[in-house]
Amino acid sequence: MSNRVIVSVDVEDWYHGPTAAARFGTRNDVAQALGSVPQPERGLPYLDVALGLLAERNIRATFFWVAEYARRFPDALRRCAAAGHEIACHGLTHYPKFDPATKRPNFTPDEFKARTAEARKILQDLTGQPVTGYRAPNAYIAGWMLDALEDLGFAYDSSVSVNSIYNKTDEPQLDGVDSRPYFPTRGALRRGTVARGIVEFPWPFLAVGPVKIQSAGGPYLRFFGSGLVQAGLRQALRRGPAVFYFHPVDMCREAIPLPFSWKRPMMWWFKGDLVRRRIARVLDGLRGRTAAFDEVLQVGADKLCGGG
Repeated sequence: MSNRVIVSVDVEDWYHGPTAAARFGTRNDVAQALGSVPQPERGLPYLDVALGLLAERNIRATFFWVAEYARRFPDALRRCAAAGHEIACHGLTHYPKFDPATKRPNFTPDEFKARTAEARKILQDLTGQPVTGYRAPNAYIAGWMLDALEDLGFAYDSSVSVNSIYNKTDEPQLDGVDSRPYFPTRGALRRGTVARGIVEFPWPFLAVGPVKIQSAGGPYLRFFGSGLVQAGLRQALRRGPAVFYFHPVDMCREAIPLPFSWKRPMMWWFKGDLVRRRIARVLDGLRGRTAAFDEVLQVGADKLCGGG
């Protein structure tokens, strides 16, 4: 399993992005921001497209669900579980847990624990599946969050992205972190030396000289194409498991009902069938070499993190 690509799907909508006017990402918030738009969701119909792409290639994936979204669309969540995919947590809402500008927490550790426990309960109650994985909304992740996740009994997180373009952590640098799974240091995100109850699965990057470009997928797949992602995955596979992800809304054909306050309209220049073909191209190149997170963890955390 050590050389598998872990396929994951973040189930959220366009208004959950970091530049959206409705920062909490609930339907009431976005409806208020948009005024007269009765149905702001654009990603939900493309969940079945995502399920079809995976089924055609016999790929089992991990679906990270925003729990508030799952509570409003429980049948969609259950379709993912019924298809045999792992269900994991993408937060109660899609609000970042710390301020990206100041790096100060938006919640206390106890508040974060309570909200995350509620999110997990929603997902578990709706599917009957255990939920042991987490991905931070917008990938804003901090060491104190991993400590809280471990205390809650989560087995893994997959949010850390080492690259030369942005830093969505609260640390200036991540010592010893590349794309290999690792045990983080307590209270931090850097690679630790002691086994823990939680494993971090960082995202892959394409190294071009000293420059590292995020290549896990998502917006980078939309903007820069499948070649970048495939090249980064190949590099990451030399180290160990590699992570690939996409969003159903990436394949949306319809216009996005952007509010006037939207700061970066170019975020949705590339979507629809173009991106669906890119996702399919990446998946086609992974035939026979994919897994969900829970399958990779079956080999044991110590072996994944360089021990054993």
